[in-house]
Amino acid sequence: MADVSSYPTTTYRRRRPEWPVVDDRCFHDLDNRAAQEATPDAKVLADSLIDAELVKCGGLDDSLHEDRGITNELASSRVMKRPRKQVALLQALYWRARQQSAVWRLFSYLVALGLLDPRALEAPVELHRLTHAVRNVWQQLCCFQLPFNEDNLDWEDHPYELWGSCQFSAIRWLAIMIARGCIGDVVEIMEVIAGSRCLGSLNKDAYDEYLAHRTSGCFTSNLDESKPLGEDTVIPPFGFCLPNNKPPPEEWTKEAIEHVHC
Repeated sequence: MADVSSYPTTTYRRRRPEWPVVDDRCFHDLDNRAAQEATPDAKVLADSLIDAELVKCGGLDDSLHEDRGITNELASSRVMKRPRKQVALLQALYWRARQQSAVWRLFSYLVALGLLDPRALEAPVELHRLTHAVRNVWQQLCCFQLPFNEDNLDWEDHPYELWGSCQFSAIRWLAIMIARGCIGDVVEIMEVIAGSRCLGSLNKDAYDEYLAHRTSGCFTSNLDESKPLGEDTVIPPFGFCLPNNKPPPEEWTKEAIEHVHC
């Protein structure tokens, strides 16, 4: 095994835990006051960033049901003839980027320790195709405190509905990588994740609930787990940046989302 140390409060260049929390100071610095003080060039740049992410997830017509908060935000801006709510959408991108950064750091750490086969990245990823192995790993990952806390936010309360749908996708992506590339025992991987605190400590009550209802915890790693069937299009969530090894269809261009502009 590689000689790798994990420092939960030191993540790359930033000395803070990577998974976002509701009272994050950086997150709240991006508020309506900041939007009012933004220069015209900054607002144009924000629009360009939002458009680029919309292109990746197919625009309003093809976006996932779990992103209804995002699409409702954009559609209401168009219908009510008012400026797009850049702050809310940029907050959503920031929130989702922090989640995925935490997951990518954890994936890289497990690969460096020799617990995950990096070839798990090679096949395209279908996040909504949960095989037995993927579902088993995903349920265990959701027992860690940080994703567990987020899972228990009131998602009907704005702006949480914009922030958090990607949480399920980020954790599912990690579950797919583990189900594909697990080297040895998945229990050891869960112990390393708990020790790293990248997802917080293990919530004992949640884990006991998982153990009480699981059908079987045994599986054999398979590099084709949750691979898309046939030529099915992989539609990622808004702001999703973890590797899925399948580019969007050519017809997903900026012309496809022009109608969301005010």
